[in-house]
Amino acid sequence: MDEHSIEIGRVLRASTIGFAVGCRVNQLSSPAFGSLVKARPVESREAIYGLIYDINIDDDQLIRRLVMIENPRQEVIEDQRRNRLLPIEMSVLAIGYRQQDQIHHGLPPRPPLNLDPVHLCQDHEEVTRFTGDLGYLRLILRAAGSRIPVDQLLVAHINDVYLIRGKDVAWATAAVHELIELLRSNYEVLIPTLEALSETLPILEIDA
Repeated sequence: MDEHSIEIGRVLRASTIGFAVGCRVNQLSSPAFGSLVKARPVESREAIYGLIYDINIDDDQLIRRLVMIENPRQEVIEDQRRNRLLPIEMSVLAIGYRQQDQIHHGLPPRPPLNLDPVHLCQDHEEVTRFTGDLGYLRLILRAAGSRIPVDQLLVAHINDVYLIRGKDVAWATAAVHELIELLRSNYEVLIPTLEALSETLPILEIDA
């Protein structure tokens, strides 16, 4: 599963509830908001899974000067993007881990270490295995009330997994029904989530 995954960066800092990933500009084409990723030490079968909930691109003094130029040359812009030393930073919410080849939905016993590689999870078998039990959705919902846009994160994640699982309508429908049960008393999150899913996945029959 790991041999064919795409490395998107390395861990900058971490805690048991999530971690930040630093990447170069040329690594940004694959990951996206809501993507399932994993931090995995080199030569280890253990991994910590999470969802990207924020992507931050910092500025620096040179960028600020270039912005003030009316028509900067395109080659200067491209050079700055390719060679800038400041990393693009992605924030990840931890939702599970793999230990001794077993998948667990919960916070990991320990966080990843600085500079551990982080991979994008796009392998059909791995994603199907991780998302087969929908219990991990509870971990995402526990972030409600924080600065994480939980409703949009759920929508992006469900859409992404739906495609990776081969447009699996049965799985997406089950995920929606699970969310309805979990959010019966939290309409502030449930309603916008269902409305957005109705737009992005109109093939589903969504009825709260």
